[in-house]
Amino acid sequence: MNSIQLLAAAFVLGLVGLTSGQLVSPGVCQDFPVHVNFDVPRYLGLWYEIRRYEQVFQRGGECVTAEYSLNDDGSVRVFNSMLVPPGQVRQSDVGRAVVAFPDESPLEAKLNVTFDATATDISANYWVLGTDYDSYAVVWGCFGVGTTLRAESAWILSRTPTLTPQAEAEVQRYVDLYLSEDDLRPTVQNLDFCCTIDPEVTAYPQCPTQ
Repeated sequence: MNSIQLLAAAFVLGLVGLTSGQLVSPGVCQDFPVHVNFDVPRYLGLWYEIRRYEQVFQRGGECVTAEYSLNDDGSVRVFNSMLVPPGQVRQSDVGRAVVAFPDESPLEAKLNVTFDATATDISANYWVLGTDYDSYAVVWGCFGVGTTLRAESAWILSRTPTLTPQAEAEVQRYVDLYLSEDDLRPTVQNLDFCCTIDPEVTAYPQCPTQ
């Protein structure tokens, strides 16, 4: 292997290291079909995470929620929050999402989400494969790692801390078609475990005082 090949291999391995916790596999990102006629206002509000591909920025996180609201400029404010046991203080991140192709008709549920990490914008694909807006959403993202690998993300979301049997059946249909069942880790959403010590958090009950 010559020096250029060694440098290229080191670069790709470094990218794999940065994406550890995502599902990294050979090949290019696939063009999965997404939800169409996407209704952004109906998608806003609070979602509880039910399952996910583990992420570096979510490592060990439980009691995860995502809350979406409109910014003044029409973009979507993303507010992600979680507990990392044994800590009791919730960690949070704020981002901004925009529809990737706003002039498409019908409107596809393909969004770009940006978080400002140490003054460096990090943008990620956020594709809603399926949702009924009222009970479940199946979200997937992917980006290329070098020229031969892809890194995938996935989240199963629910309007309540648990999915109804009907919603679970709908979600499973998308999992079987597009996601890796073995790589989806469950997120703890037990209300006793997820209780909060912050009175401003309303997604979970307040922890009992000692």
